Amino acid sequence: MKLNTYSIIAVSKDTGCMGGAAASRFPGLGAFSPYIRLSKGVIASQGWVNPFLNEAVMSRIEAGQSAEAALFAALAEDHGKELRQISVVDYLGRSAAFTGSQNDDVKLHLRGDGYAIAGNILTGENVLYAMEKAFLETEGKPLSDRLMSAMLAADAVGGDSRGKQAAVIRVEKVHGFPYIDFRVDDDPEAVQSLNRIYQKNCQHIFETYDEWVRNVKDGVKG
Repeated sequence: MKLNTYSIIAVSKDTGCMGGAAASRFPGLGAFSPYIRLSKGVIASQGWVNPFLNEAVMSRIEAGQSAEAALFAALAEDHGKELRQISVVDYLGRSAAFTGSQNDDVKLHLRGDGYAIAGNILTGENVLYAMEKAFLETEGKPLSDRLMSAMLAADAVGGDSRGKQAAVIRVEKVHGFPYIDFRVDDDPEAVQSLNRIYQKNCQHIFETYDEWVRNVKDGVKG
């Protein structure tokens, strides 16, 4: 299954939040990615996806390996690794990425401290560079805002060369308590629609989330 034309994953060392966002000319990609295990790592799998690879990488991170060591150890056991494009950021912000030779052009990945960006079958390399620029320029803002800014930047310069259909943004903050989790499964302007949903709802989540978590743990209304 060919998923996720372009994606960004990241962690916030300040808040402990982990998340990612992605878009593709494939419906419902949010069901598959990003793959998050809070306090461990976040993964974006794309290209011709091997769902087992996510768990193979994450289990190694949980066992103490870095993002890079875990990724390449798992890939060494995948006979179809040249079909994969996968990026990983662990809980310490260490990033790793791999773009197999059999992914469709334009394909590349970028990574830095606390983030990784990857894409294939793109309109151009500028898609990912625009994402990186937008993400870095919004440092200090909530992680979800930074991810959404990156997605909008990619959408503005092109994105998937096949067109637009689905997009997702997901950020986790406290285990077991849903935080930012929005997706558009089938829309000709998926990223723009995702942004409208996000902008309509994010402030309410920012203002009420911590109190909700406390109230649940304390066993009170609210």
